[in-house]
Amino acid sequence: MTPLGAKTLAMSVAAGLVVASGASAFAQTDLRALRQRDEMLQQQDIARQDALAAQRERSAAQSRYDTQLTLRALNETATPPTRPMLRPALSPTPPRGPTADDMAADIARMDRLTDQALAAGNARLRAIKPAS
Repeated sequence: MTPLGAKTLAMSVAAGLVVASGASAFAQTDLRALRQRDEMLQQQDIARQDALAAQRERSAAQSRYDTQLTLRALNETATPPTRPMLRPALSPTPPRGPTADDMAADIARMDRLTDQALAAGNARLRAIKPAS
């Protein structure tokens, strides 16, 4: 091999190593961004599921409350008291917690925040990787 050929070969190998190391760094950056996005989406999904579970609990509490009122009214009409009661019947306690409208507003807020976070992440990715 001639000295010129050896230099050309060495330059080609060096250029290949530089390209390979740059591609590796870019792939790591891209994977980190994807991992962060996936973690964010998973956290948002968990928050959305928690909000839906709370809404189901609220709905169940409301149903129990309505049933309690209905059964109490039916019981009072079926058997009127024959003598005065010493202790008045306690009224059923209304369900506690946020209303369905509050939960819907929270879910809408989470969706807006999700969209904003995804837009910011996409902008960062576009800044890192130019469109091809």
